Amino acid sequence: MDPFFAVIENSALSLWLRSSSSLLAFPGVLVLHALGMGALAGGSLAIALRVLGVARGVPLAAIRQFYPVFWVGLSANVFSGVLLLTAYPTKALTNPVFFVKMLFVFLAVTATLWLRDLANDAAHSVAPSDRAKMLAAAAILFWIAAIFAGRFLAYTHTRLLVDTPVYF
Repeated sequence: MDPFFAVIENSALSLWLRSSSSLLAFPGVLVLHALGMGALAGGSLAIALRVLGVARGVPLAAIRQFYPVFWVGLSANVFSGVLLLTAYPTKALTNPVFFVKMLFVFLAVTATLWLRDLANDAAHSVAPSDRAKMLAAAAILFWIAAIFAGRFLAYTHTRLLVDTPVYF
């Protein structure tokens, strides 16, 4: 895999992201990723909490308004995540925590999308089903796990770049 990582790490985009003093380079990508995460996980949290019974005065049908925020956040995170991966592919792709994070992101996104369908069905009833409530709780837990795993990525890698191993 090292030759593959080396090709990416030596690409103009990767070098620019890592070495440019521009705020649009690595710092800007990190800011975009954090804002996207806020919109993505925050939108999902608002949906899940409403299904769990918070803000009972808000009709379940109204939670559909959070899905555009969710999609904007997901788009921002996919874009910025690919750029972060381009900057440090060895760091991410040799770290099992990265794959744990991706699994939890996938589970959280999937749970939130399934929740949309269950909430749409429940919009015409008095209260969400027990299945919808369990899915909402799972979505919250998946987001918490994904965010923790993402935060641990900065501290759990054993290699930064192909040619610069990290020793702990």
